Amino acid sequence: MRARVGVKVIMYGVLVVMTALWLYPIGIAIYKSLAVGGVHNYEVVLNHPVFSYWHAIGNSFLLAGASALTIMVIASLGGFAFAKLRFRGRKVLYNALLACLAVPIAALITPLFFTIKSIGLRDTYTGVIIPLVAFNVLMMLMLMRNHFESLPDELIEAAKLDGASTFRTFRSVLVPLSGPALANVGVLSFVYSWNEYLLPTLLIRSPERFPVTQAISLLQFDRMSQEQISQMYAGLILMTIPSIIVYLFSQRYLQAGVTAGAVKA
Repeated sequence: MRARVGVKVIMYGVLVVMTALWLYPIGIAIYKSLAVGGVHNYEVVLNHPVFSYWHAIGNSFLLAGASALTIMVIASLGGFAFAKLRFRGRKVLYNALLACLAVPIAALITPLFFTIKSIGLRDTYTGVIIPLVAFNVLMMLMLMRNHFESLPDELIEAAKLDGASTFRTFRSVLVPLSGPALANVGVLSFVYSWNEYLLPTLLIRSPERFPVTQAISLLQFDRMSQEQISQMYAGLILMTIPSIIVYLFSQRYLQAGVTAGAVKA
């Protein structure tokens, strides 16, 4: 009995420490944003003369939303193919795709820049969405494959007996059973794309196309007063609010999606 209590104390102690480590930077950012100027700093960011916060938010929603929807489609189709279809080279191809996860994004920046520029997609939303999808889809494909592997093969066999094609089986039988997993993929892809800073900075030049992560950088100068520093922190806080709201509203789907594929049916 005492051993179990001790384990719980250690577990909760670790959780408290980890929570404190995550919340400490956020607390510092909120404190800094109010240190000089108070709530007025948030008003300055929302009505800034250099950039429109709401327009930047719209750009971020466009990039993150389009990327998330595209990733959901590709990951679900690919996950279904690798989990339920039998074709030559399936395991080799899947392992090769997983090996790409080990390649750091920084190693691909130079060839990515010249590729996007050569096909005329630099300074366009499409030119950012394509690499966002490419860099995030592999992990989501793995999640969807694990989910589809947990679904019994009898579902597919029954659909075939009823004359359903492979795509009809996927669309009408498996997709309706994959709501939590798809929501998990969608939310994670949205948050990852929303928080991306490197790719928009590399590929977008026009300020009117800046997502919020890039637009907030316009608040930074070489020599900044304490008030300007507080305004920059206020911008960082405002930048994170939409993604936090998306996460909170979809938390129950995330919890269900994390366990999807954990048990083989």
